[in-house]
Amino acid sequence: MEQKTIGGIKSGRLVLGSMRIADKPIGNTERLVRLALDMGINTFDHADIYGGGACEQIYGNIIKSDAGLREKMVLQTKCGIRGGWYDLSYNHIIESVNGSLKRLNTDYIDILLLHRPDTLMRPESVAKAFDELEKSGKVRVFGVSNFSAAQIDYLQSALNQKLQINQLQMSAVYCPIIDSGINVNTDANCGNADGILEYCRRHNITIQTYGTMQCAFTDETGYFYSGAFVTPHAKKKYFALNFMLEGLAQKYDTTPESIAVAWVLHHPAGMQAIIGTTLDKHLDLYRDCCDIPMTDYEWYKIYESALHKIP
Repeated sequence: MEQKTIGGIKSGRLVLGSMRIADKPIGNTERLVRLALDMGINTFDHADIYGGGACEQIYGNIIKSDAGLREKMVLQTKCGIRGGWYDLSYNHIIESVNGSLKRLNTDYIDILLLHRPDTLMRPESVAKAFDELEKSGKVRVFGVSNFSAAQIDYLQSALNQKLQINQLQMSAVYCPIIDSGINVNTDANCGNADGILEYCRRHNITIQTYGTMQCAFTDETGYFYSGAFVTPHAKKKYFALNFMLEGLAQKYDTTPESIAVAWVLHHPAGMQAIIGTTLDKHLDLYRDCCDIPMTDYEWYKIYESALHKIP
């Protein structure tokens, strides 16, 4: 598995997401973790709110059962979302990290991300929390999630630590950070991505994509679908995309899932892709995605087949 160095930490290009494991048997998640490590996936993404803390607790129990496991893992967690509001205060950041440390059964968090922008954020309070967490050894690397370029700039101006990561939603189907750049000086309405892709590239901030296989739409019957675009229900709407993925999978002797993630990894921004599967047999479908020699032409054809217009 290809790796990149983020703030001195070697992290695989694929990250295993843990948002949906709360109701799964611990044995299921343990098999998933061990397969991930066998595949070279060493980074595991959490948040204090996932499963109300249960997702971190499951990992903590797995780590407790195997004394040598923690040193093989890069544990990443997020904080800042509360019940119906956001809180990036000093007290909440410190309390959240201490809670995550306890649930994960570890002395340190490798990567801490601020989960969502808080319009009431006081940068000096965040800086105080980061300084304390770094000095105590509780957190090694810091970053954000869902932040705009201006929000990163504003927060970074108060910090002693470099923000190393920005976690953003992106897939072949949903990619406003790509659309906004391609459609400069056109009438296309691509949302307000504010040049965040170029900002992160310029400042060497790693973009982690979540929802990497996701789409959401309402079909002709009025049914709202939210899930992977490679599933049978999504194939009618995204027929051209799936046809392209399946064709390239045959060409490169791999799976459509690996091609879809290779599309994200092919971008020269050097992104990481979060895979949110809960089953080891599904995770294995992504085994080849770092090794596919996709061409720029194929990248654009996948983009176009996902119903994006190229001006």
